[in-house]
Amino acid sequence: MTAVFGAVIVLIACGGLWLAIAGIRGVTESERPLRVVDWHGLFVRFGIGLIGCIAVWVATGWPMAGLSAGAVVAMIPVLLDTRRERNDQIDKADALASWAEMLRDTIASHAGLNQAVAMTAGVAPLPIQNEVRALAVRAERMPLGEALRRFANDVEDPVADLIVAALVIADQYQAQDLTKLLSDIAASSRMQSSMRLRIETGRARTYSSVRWIVAITFAMAIGLILFSPDFLSPYDDFVGQIVLGIIGALFTGAVWSLITMSRPIPEPRLLAGVEDSIAS
Repeated sequence: MTAVFGAVIVLIACGGLWLAIAGIRGVTESERPLRVVDWHGLFVRFGIGLIGCIAVWVATGWPMAGLSAGAVVAMIPVLLDTRRERNDQIDKADALASWAEMLRDTIASHAGLNQAVAMTAGVAPLPIQNEVRALAVRAERMPLGEALRRFANDVEDPVADLIVAALVIADQYQAQDLTKLLSDIAASSRMQSSMRLRIETGRARTYSSVRWIVAITFAMAIGLILFSPDFLSPYDDFVGQIVLGIIGALFTGAVWSLITMSRPIPEPRLLAGVEDSIAS
């Protein structure tokens, strides 16, 4: 019971220290748009973390070990989602490059812009297929320029902004060499995708090393608990729980730092304010 009270006191002290530091430094307003909270994913991560926390706490009798294990387990889905976001970003860049080439070839065969959009809607690459189909439907009901801006808002990608800008200029001002411009955009998009893929390959080695380090750390801790419990007996008292809490906080912070660094950085968009223009 003393260990439980000690764990609660440590958590309250850490929270108070964090609030004090945040109050002194102040909070800067973020320039990034507000993200929609995924409550379902949040509850799933909370449930997984709670199960891991209770399991480790019951198995070891150490509340700080349970809290640390629960925090790490709860961050595993976040790490997997971050990797999926990076892969989706690469797939979207390739899909936009392919769609730009489809538009180029269709327009080169003396088709109009509306006709080119409608013809490519059914064969658009899978990552942007729904958005292109929605664009084709909107182009039949509203001016093409507005439909293209809504398409850019749906895709939220710098390459899509370049394609939309080229098509809007061609639609409103009869721009020349549109096919060449689309070819250049497609080539640039494929270069960016190739660069991201090389970066992801380099990161994969780091992630693999981190996974092995985490697995070996947990395996070593489980082995000591099973075969050498006397070696870990200093963690049974109040001071030991404080030390274990500090170690767990450092380990959890390292994992969260890895997740933060692995998140894809949003690139600046040419049509970043398109939402305001559509709403007005």
